This record gives sequence, structure tokens and C-alpha cells, in this order.
Amino acid sequence: MKDVFKALTCCGAVAATCLAANALAQDTFPAKPIRLIVPLPPGGGADGLARIWGDYVARHLGATVVVENRAGANGSIAAAYVATQPADGYTILLATQSNLALNRFSYGKLNYDPDQSFAGVGLLATTPQVLLANNAVPANNIADLIRLAKASPGKFSYSTAGKGNSTHLNMEIFARHVGVDLLNVPYKGSAAALLAVVGGETQLTSAVVFSAIPFIKEKKVKPLVVFADKRVPEMPDVPTQAEIGIPKSLGGGWYGLVAPKGTPDAIIQKLNAATTKMWADPESRQKLGRIYMAEPADKTASAVAKSTRQDAEQWGPLVRSLNLAAQ
Repeated sequence: MKDVFKALTCCGAVAATCLAANALAQDTFPAKPIRLIVPLPPGGGADGLARIWGDYVARHLGATVVVENRAGANGSIAAAYVATQPADGYTILLATQSNLALNRFSYGKLNYDPDQSFAGVGLLATTPQVLLANNAVPANNIADLIRLAKASPGKFSYSTAGKGNSTHLNMEIFARHVGVDLLNVPYKGSAAALLAVVGGETQLTSAVVFSAIPFIKEKKVKPLVVFADKRVPEMPDVPTQAEIGIPKSLGGGWYGLVAPKGTPDAIIQKLNAATTKMWADPESRQKLGRIYMAEPADKTASAVAKSTRQDAEQWGPLVRSLNLAAQ
């Protein structure tokens, strides 16, 4: 009986110690700069989103946030790096639909486990994409493009930000739905893919609206379809995917925040609360609107794992059918 009492006492002491440590982590965090690892190059929508988040968190929590870009392998390089960092809340990954949900189907092996290496902090934002055509393409609307592509199978190429990226899969969903044969030309990043269609190296691409708008306004490309549920005010005549009969696409994907597995829950909740409050901050919300970021319906910490699971189940078969891991 004494041994049982002793064991229970020890368990209680351990639990109390854990609770005290958790409370201390919450009270003292952040005590040094937070690094936000972005899996994409500077200058794009994801980078802008990261810097808006960093600016708000710096003001809200009183800590410096350093945005660090580690692009490559469709976000896998950044994810693998963060997975190996200390679980103390000071290194966070800007997670994407690609590096958490889709890369497992596009690459033979990942140096991280999308489901086990991270603790979700929360969903950050979603954003639309738009199908663009080079000005030399004799199509002023999507019906024209479909007619031309059907008349010349394989003639029209589209640039993408990399294999299995949302820019790739949106075009593949479109091509399969309307029954056309298009040639995929992967580039190293979304900026290069967009410039390829502007310069005429490819005829088509799918790009996030934030990056595409300047070229659309300068009439360097033609917008034909928005991969989103709503039309974009700056392109009022451009139909959505649903309006041309496509029930679902990846759109611009989603962005979330994750920390290394084992990060104290108190720190996770503190970061999640700051992320949620960012959307209620008028200044931050205005900045997010300028880069065409939309507020996710569910911003809880568990929403990251939920979205990852749902997208892996929904889009995994499509990615598998492309046999990207063997390429």
C-alpha cells in the first residue's frame, strides 16, 4: 500500500512539475526573437503574409519576428528544417497545402513526416489563383481557349511553380474537366512561372491574384478564370471556376503555421491567440486585403491537421495519377 501511495505521489509530483513548466513557458514566452521560416522566395504573396503576421505578433507579443526564406522542393526544404529545430516555439514554419498535404504524393521520400513532425498553431489565410493567357494566344475568354486547345492537342503549354504545386494541379484539374491536352512546363518558383507566360515562353499559367494583378493591369496577360468561389473585384468580368462548371479546385491553397512536435501547448495557444487577433486588427486586415488574403473560417490549432488530412484524401489520387514521384 505504501508503494502504491508512493507511486501516486510521484505521478502527482511529475504532473505538477509539467503544469508548472507549461505555465512558466506561457508566462515567459517570447523571451527572444521568433523565426518564421517561409518555404517560398521573397516578394510573393506568402512572403507578404508572413511579414504581416510577423509585424502584428511583434506588436502584440512584444518580440522580434525574423522572416527567413528557405525555398525549394515545393516547400519541403523548409519543412524538413523546421522539423529538426527545438520544440520551444522560437522556430515556426509557414506551412502550405503543398508541404503538408500534397508533397507526400509528389516526391519519393520526404525528410519529415507531414502528420507527425509538427504541432499545428493555426490556419493563417487562403488566397485565390487566376488562369492567365499570354497576349499572343487568340483567346479573350475561356470558351475561346477551350476551343483552340481542343483543335490543337498538346500545342498549348502552361508554366507552373513546380511539380505537384497548386499552380500545377489547378491547371490539371481544369484540363481534365474541360477535356483538353495541355503541356506542363515546371519552373523554379511561382515568380519564374508567371514571368514565363508574360514573356511568351509558355502560353498559360495559374498564379495567385496578388502576383498577377500588376501584369493584368498593365495588359501584359489576359485573365480567363478565377480559381475561387467569388469573383475578384479588380476582374469583374472574369468568371469563377464554378461558373464554368468546375465544382472544386485547389484555388491558391491555404497557409498555416506549425511548430516542431512537442512544443508546449501553452506556447501553441499563445501564438494561436495572436494569429486570431491579427484578423480582428483593422491595420493588419487592411494589409492582408491588399495582397488578396482571405480569412479562414476555422483558425484553431487543430484546423491545420484537419485541412492537411482532407486535402491529402481529396487530391492525393489526382497527384498519384500524374506519377510525379517517379519523375
